[in-house]
Amino acid sequence: MMNEIRLRDIHTRHAMIRFFDGEAAARVEELDERRSRRPWVKTYLLEILDGHETQTSEGLQKLFGNYGVRFSPIDDHLYFVTNETLGEIGFAERLSTRIIALYSALDSNQLKSWVHRLVHSSPDIDHVWLSGVTFGVLWKLVTKLSSSSRFTRLVFTHDSIFDVDAGDAAAEVEDEQGDSTTPQVEEDDVEPIVERRATSFRLVDRVGVIQNKLEILQSNYAPLHAISQLRFPSAVGRGGHDFYDNGRVTNRSESFRDHRSHLLFVVRIYQQLLTSTEDQAWYSITESVGMPGQFRKIVGAPVLVRFQEALNQAVFDEWVNATFGRKRNKFRFWGHPIRLGPTKVHVYGVDRHLFRPLFLELTAKGCTAIIPNGTCGNTIHRLVTNIQRYLDPGAQAYIGDKPYRQIVEESAEGVPYELDGE
Repeated sequence: MMNEIRLRDIHTRHAMIRFFDGEAAARVEELDERRSRRPWVKTYLLEILDGHETQTSEGLQKLFGNYGVRFSPIDDHLYFVTNETLGEIGFAERLSTRIIALYSALDSNQLKSWVHRLVHSSPDIDHVWLSGVTFGVLWKLVTKLSSSSRFTRLVFTHDSIFDVDAGDAAAEVEDEQGDSTTPQVEEDDVEPIVERRATSFRLVDRVGVIQNKLEILQSNYAPLHAISQLRFPSAVGRGGHDFYDNGRVTNRSESFRDHRSHLLFVVRIYQQLLTSTEDQAWYSITESVGMPGQFRKIVGAPVLVRFQEALNQAVFDEWVNATFGRKRNKFRFWGHPIRLGPTKVHVYGVDRHLFRPLFLELTAKGCTAIIPNGTCGNTIHRLVTNIQRYLDPGAQAYIGDKPYRQIVEESAEGVPYELDGE
């Protein structure tokens, strides 16, 4: 069992918060005393279908029930979560009309694998995607909200998996956790030789020190734009709250209440970002794009992603083949690419989240996507996140003629930073 208390015996919101508060405090105490370590309390932020059927408690229970997940109501927005495979998983809370928070103290790898399978089995559920651009804006908020003497952590991850020698990318697929199956080994005498750019490191320092150096470092080394994890220092004690690019959030503090406060803060920003990106993509132009068949009436502003450096032929080919030649690809797209040149491809396809149509033009210099009315804004955030992580960490994105970063900044303006976690 995860703990001495059965989760099914928790019947109120207050009891749930008190339970997770106890878990957080006990975890920190174990670290201080160097005793056996229990898992951290973790949250997964999930984006769900926006529609009338999911706005009721019954509709939400039916949505997750379709995929073997049982939501047992505790109050209007809180549910006890179980399934046949893992048994007691934790609790789910609707934080906004489109964002569900899944709270759990399960083992990290076990929970990560289960959430990944849930998302990829359901067109109605997606991760919350925090791109390097979004993290850049959130980092600015950390510098304003936290003392410059507090410690924080940033993780930078860029792995150009489409840039490999001797065609090794053909064997590099996603495992159940959504990560590369390329083995991670430390012994020098058995480590494979793979020649490609791969940046993955964490930076832990005081907020003020990083604030003074980060922009200078980013201007000299592009992978430092690919922020994949950011810690908000706790407002009430030691530690903080680690946000990951796929919507996972780990509570590395002594307080679950503070954890939930930070979730609400970021979710309010993300909810506004979803609305803003969809409004910009759906309604900023009214002309239709002429295409054959069912795509004849597709309408939407172009989402433009421009690379800092043009891709070479081999990288471009592997990107196209990996994205549209495999069912489980990192971009979650499906379609049939049409070659118009050595490094130019048109794709009439669908986003596997909600199965909405989209039109893509891929070139060595960037990507253009037409996101028609009704396509989820998460499609845009997933596209930008994965391009920065796997293709070009310094890529610049626009929706129509408006910079993507500006949309994120405007979405964060005026969002209250409140410390009440209950």
